Amino acid sequence: PLTPAILNDAFEELEQAQAAADRETGNADKASAIYNIAINATDLMTLLNQEIQLHGKEQQELLDEAVAVAAELGIEITWSEDHQRYFYTGNAYRQYLELVPDGLNAANSRYHLIETGFYRGDAGNREELDTRAAMESDFLRRYPEYGNAGRVAMFLAIDYRDLWRLCHATKDRECADRYAQRNREHLEAIADRYADGKTGEMARTLLQRFEAEIADSQ
Repeated sequence: PLTPAILNDAFEELEQAQAAADRETGNADKASAIYNIAINATDLMTLLNQEIQLHGKEQQELLDEAVAVAAELGIEITWSEDHQRYFYTGNAYRQYLELVPDGLNAANSRYHLIETGFYRGDAGNREELDTRAAMESDFLRRYPEYGNAGRVAMFLAIDYRDLWRLCHATKDRECADRYAQRNREHLEAIADRYADGKTGEMARTLLQRFEAEIADSQ
């Protein structure tokens, strides 16, 4: 179980990472130190989620205290009722990318922000969905061999589907047709790329469901 001692160790590492970032002046070194903050913040988030998975909210007071102390250190970790888990909002990842957009840890930083944006975003906001889909598409173009590229591809498929739904609901036929075609092509490409794995199977299933949903909406 999570203990105050475990949390104290995590906070100590965070404080050390922040002190290192404050000392650095050169862009590359400062970016590396800031990335270390992001990793430590993500590790803390993981600790809290592991506690939830193993023991539920038995230690809610300790969990709340951890979130509060993290906030004092400039690390925003929030609870999602919908997903029953904590999310690190990723400010240090953003700071890293501002300093070195194409740095060694750019793919990991972008992935974290995309994942958090997907789970915490508003599927009913067309502008937000457009922005998110553009980020996901750009990520797949830049990092096709990234370890979690398949997950990002799934995020994009779901966002394309939700954009189609919004366009269809507002009777914007041109927009609906555009996103329907994008999603078809995208899911077909995923099914081909990951033909022998679970991601490919999921893409084929999503495509069948999507075509059925379009047919039902006519």
